[in-house]
Amino acid sequence: MFVLKETNEAKQNIVNAINRAIEVKASGWWRGKVLRRVGRWAYGLQKYDGAVPSLRDAKLNEKNAVKNIAYINIRKTSGSARTDQKSFDAHAKEFAPFVRRQIELINPDIVVLCGTYNQVKRYVFPELKKLANECMLMTGLSSSMPSILPQEKKSAMLYHQVLDNYHAYKNHI
Repeated sequence: MFVLKETNEAKQNIVNAINRAIEVKASGWWRGKVLRRVGRWAYGLQKYDGAVPSLRDAKLNEKNAVKNIAYINIRKTSGSARTDQKSFDAHAKEFAPFVRRQIELINPDIVVLCGTYNQVKRYVFPELKKLANECMLMTGLSSSMPSILPQEKKSAMLYHQVLDNYHAYKNHI
């Protein structure tokens, strides 16, 4: 599961826009960074077998990988290209019980916090515990799960950061 901040505003229904982005090559949503990065990370996590899949393979399979994951936005309304941190933080605080319940109902094996760590730790899962570099442990669900925090800005660096942290978690490094 990927926990994102908010979705960009769409001219059409957001669900339809995202579904179209997965199916149509020329979609504006797919030209953006977020959905493609989530697809690459999802592919890497889905195909992880003790070794980190190549970024090249992740790029080739990113659209199909998005079809097999859950992702949520903490803010349930649309925003713009940049998130206003103050209003986002207020929203996260107000709706934390609902976001927590949404995550509990989905009950994911892995959670990737995409720019949402501070709000998730502060309001949604304050019991989040640090395991390793950028890998946290979320408890309180039916089982404990790793939570990975991408920090770098470049696509290749982000991919390897997410997958290397998951690899370290799986190998107790």
